Formats: sequence, structure tokens, C-alpha cells
Amino acid sequence: MISALRNRKVQIAGQAVVITALVGGTAAFVGLNKQVNLVVDGQSEQVRTFSGSVSDFLESQEIEVSAGDQVQPGADADITRGMDVVVNTAKDVNLTLDGVSSQETTTANTVGQALAELGVDPEGADISTDLEASLADGQNQDVSVVTPKTVTVVADGKSKPVEITAATAQEVIDEAGVKLGKTDTLSLPASAPVTDGGVVEVLRTKTEDKKETETVKKKVTEKKDDSLERGKREVETKGKDGSKEIVFSVTTVNGEVVVKDKKSEKVVEKPVDEVVRVGTKAPEPAPAPKEDEGSGSGDGGSDGGSDEGSSGGGGDYSGDLSKAEIEEMLGGPGSRWHKIAKCESEFNPRAVNPNGHYGLFQFKLATWQSVGGSGNPIDASPQEQFKRAKILQQKAGWGQWACA
Repeated sequence: MISALRNRKVQIAGQAVVITALVGGTAAFVGLNKQVNLVVDGQSEQVRTFSGSVSDFLESQEIEVSAGDQVQPGADADITRGMDVVVNTAKDVNLTLDGVSSQETTTANTVGQALAELGVDPEGADISTDLEASLADGQNQDVSVVTPKTVTVVADGKSKPVEITAATAQEVIDEAGVKLGKTDTLSLPASAPVTDGGVVEVLRTKTEDKKETETVKKKVTEKKDDSLERGKREVETKGKDGSKEIVFSVTTVNGEVVVKDKKSEKVVEKPVDEVVRVGTKAPEPAPAPKEDEGSGSGDGGSDGGSDEGSSGGGGDYSGDLSKAEIEEMLGGPGSRWHKIAKCESEFNPRAVNPNGHYGLFQFKLATWQSVGGSGNPIDASPQEQFKRAKILQQKAGWGQWACA
């Protein structure tokens, strides 16, 4: 290596200078001529020199120091008899560490020294080159190192730690003895590098056709019928839901659906349309009350306003409760409900107004039905009529009665 760095012609010229110096005087020669141990990239050689500094000495030896080279002692140091001058040149190393390649520069002289300088622990590792191999003269520049590591393999719902000196995910899977199907993949590319403590997951991928049955809803058609009372409904033609079969292409990864595409569908059973008759006939008017049921004043009840001549006023009537009991039920004089019932019907639960208002609170039939009543209010008990009146008040307010 030393000879490779020197210009041999210049060395001969230097020797001529030494001879001249010998002719000039033995004393001067002995005083200025010093023996130096020159070490270049680990190769040692004894050299005599007249140089005063390390830089002059290296120049006299035709050793060119480049950027990145290491010189010990420094270039400005004085040359002394018996000293060591060490030159370690910068060398390029193409390092592949666990599958990851990089270009490094080092002043180390062997592969082992270079790895130590680069912080790579060779203990237990697979190394492509002997640790004692020299890096001088551009030799052994390509170095591959695969370090030992523990990698967890996850497959088929199980986890398995694998201790291995491997560089890629595929090597780890092979070491774990896990077989991959044609459509199976890994959580990272098979050639991807792995690290200590890493995880490689096997993705079991499957695509298959699956059939599903869906309901085809029946169509319901309504038909108005004036032979039915308003609000009534009757099924004329009973319908039935149908069904259809759909084929999907389903792709799963470890049992989880990731893609679901419809391939085809066919009707297995056609739906049957349903026809419903909806009544539009007006209800029959309520029968007139018997004469002994009395008459009421009727201020219009739930529709407001008043009509003279409503039957069922303050006379005698038959019912579940007496007039006094009805007044007590309504809270007695001073109660708002007492005031309304007195004004509308004179506390007569059978009161009928010719304009279509009925009962204790003079309900219209439609209003009575809207609050859950059935039939005619006059056929209901006073308690039932009071219950429906309170429901109406909660829904529409006191304005339903002009007397309120």
C-alpha cells in the first residue's frame, strides 16, 4: 500500500539528495537524518528522513493525503526520531445491513474495524466477508450483514415468536414453517427487511360466491269505497311479499369481508299486490235523545260557538252518576270544567244539539273519535266523557269551548 502511494521517481531523487548530504558532511547527516516508523492502512515500514514536520515527511514519501483520510499525529507535528506516523485512508464500503443497503465511508483497515466504526455488532450475525479481511486497495468493499433477531409471526389466529438470523419477511415465514396459499399475502412485501421485535402477519385471502335471499315487498294499493263508513279499511285482495336470490362475489382477509360485489340476481317468488278498500261514507247521524233525557244549553262544545235549542238541558236524565256527583267530579263551582259543563250541557251527559254536538262537553263525532272515543259520546259514561275532554284540552287548549 505504501509503495502504491508513492511516486517512485521522486523517491530516487530523494535518495540522491541523501547521497549529496553524505558528501557534505557525516556530522550533518547524522544530526538531521531520523528514523520514522511509517504505517499506511495497517502496513508498517521503517523510513529515514530529513523532514521537519509530518506534512513534509508525507510529501517527501509522495503520500498524498485526501479529504477524509486520518493522519496521526497531526500534519503540523514535528518529526522526532523513532516516532510513528500513521495514515489511514478513507475507504468506501457498500454495506447491506438486514436487507437495507447504504454506502458508507470509513478509515478502518479491516471489515471488522469498519463494522465497529459504523456501530454494527457482528456477534451472532451472518457476515459475507471475514472480519479480518483488508479494505486496502479497494478490496472487500461489498459487505453484507444479517443480524440475529426475534420476529413474531401471526398466522391463523396464533402468534409465534421466531428467533432467526434472517433479512426478509419471507425467510421468517419459511423458518416458522407457515405455508402460504396461492392467494395469501403478508402484511409487508416478502422481500421487505425485518427488524428485531418486528411482526409479520399472514393474510389468508379467499374469494368465493355467496347466495343471499332478500324480500321483495308487496305493493299496496288503496281504493276509495263509499259503501264503507269513513275511516274503515277492508282488504279486498290479500297481498304477499316475494323473494329474490342474489349472488355476491365475496373476498375475505382473515375472515373479514373486504370486497363484496353483486354478480347476479333472480326473482324466486314474485310478490302479490294487495288492494285495500278505504271507506268514504259519512257516518249516520246519532239518534235523537228520549224526551226524559232533558235538554242542554249547548254552547258549541269542542268546535266553539253556541246553538240555541240543544236538547238535554238541566232536566232529569238517567246515567251512571247523578248531577251532583258529576259536579263534584268536575271540581265543583269555581272549577273551569264545572263552568264548561254547565254552559255546554247543564251537566247532562246525554245532551244532544241538533247541529251535531253531543254529551257533557258537546263533542262533534269526529272530534270525539280524534281523542280515542268510539261510537257516540252520549253512550259513554260521564267519567269517559270527562277523560276525553281532558285529552282534547291537552292537545288543543281551552279554546275548544266557547264557555271556557
